[in-house]
Amino acid sequence: MDKKFKVLVGILIILVLAGPILYKYGQKLKEESKPTYVITNDSLQFESEYENLNNTENSNGDKYLTVNIPAYVPVEYTTYEKIFAILERGNGVIYFGFPESPWCRNLTPVLANAALDYGLETIYYISNQDDRNTLSLNKKKKIITDKKGADDYLKLIDLLDEFLPEYRGLNDKTIKRLYFPTVLFVVSGEVIGLEQSLSSYSKRVDDNPYLPMTTEEKDELASIFTEYFNKVQPK
Repeated sequence: MDKKFKVLVGILIILVLAGPILYKYGQKLKEESKPTYVITNDSLQFESEYENLNNTENSNGDKYLTVNIPAYVPVEYTTYEKIFAILERGNGVIYFGFPESPWCRNLTPVLANAALDYGLETIYYISNQDDRNTLSLNKKKKIITDKKGADDYLKLIDLLDEFLPEYRGLNDKTIKRLYFPTVLFVVSGEVIGLEQSLSSYSKRVDDNPYLPMTTEEKDELASIFTEYFNKVQPK
């Protein structure tokens, strides 16, 4: 047998035998590259706020969707000041939501688990629904302010104007509103994505978000999140 051929065969045998070992080592390195998640006051509060509504109903008799939130989800309760800093020059995943929202209850577990699977360091979370302004049309179809929004909320709307949907029911596309849930993805101060639709789920349930997402819909949404995570925090 030719000497070179023998060497080649030997190398192939080594590679075949070492394949499983190299794979396991690669997987180990991959796992070790992920951040070490710990339980924090913020993660416990986040878990509690969402899970405390399990098996309860709202004032209309609608039963809240049961959710399970990992106690070590990498959530940090944030402030407008931090959000403005990220929008100026930072990177981050910012989540606007609140536990009573049925849409948020569908999205939150998907976002949490996708972040853990990817190894995302932080989800910046703010529950600011009470800061929003409330507008309506009077009998003359003129827009009136029923409730003034917080100054920081209005500043946020100005900063995100081109990315946000219009305020529904006002017949004025120039007036924008922050709806919940909204997940914002920012790289170097630039908004690269904004997810509100919950993927194909939104089209299926119409106006009944108390229905749970299917496994396929969760996977679809998780894939969208993961794609953005990779841009915000490349591996």
